[in-house]
Amino acid sequence: MRRLAVISGSIVLAATACASSGGNKNAGQVTAAPVGAGDIIVGALPEPAVPKGECGMVLWTLESDQPTPIFRFVAGKGADIVLNGKLTPLSATDSDGVSGFGVYEETRYVAGDVAATVKVRFGLGFEGGSYLERGLLTIETASGWKSVIPAAGIAGCRVR
Repeated sequence: MRRLAVISGSIVLAATACASSGGNKNAGQVTAAPVGAGDIIVGALPEPAVPKGECGMVLWTLESDQPTPIFRFVAGKGADIVLNGKLTPLSATDSDGVSGFGVYEETRYVAGDVAATVKVRFGLGFEGGSYLERGLLTIETASGWKSVIPAAGIAGCRVR
């Protein structure tokens, strides 16, 4: 539990840095699931912030000891992830669990032959949002490969 608190603290700093600098343009890549002869590479989002006037969530994972934004969901509009160097829009298909700010504890997303499942737990709240703890981003391909990436993040609404 203590380790999670440290990760959540890092997430707050990353969220602040990304929001003020326009995003981490030099962020690394995270290898997710092997597919055939190659890999699906999950990359850093170029614009990880939830747009002004919208609600949603952003998830980060630690890569080379640096928080890397890898998933963004905007309530009512869908999600974004970078797969193999391409920004890939995802559509939500099923949601379950507690919800807040348009975000559910478990949601399944799809894009072509790739599915992503996000599982999070709402943590401490702050003005306009909540920390997301114990997150898992699962990437599945049509060929049956599956990979699970640990993540933490924030859910909330940005003021106009």
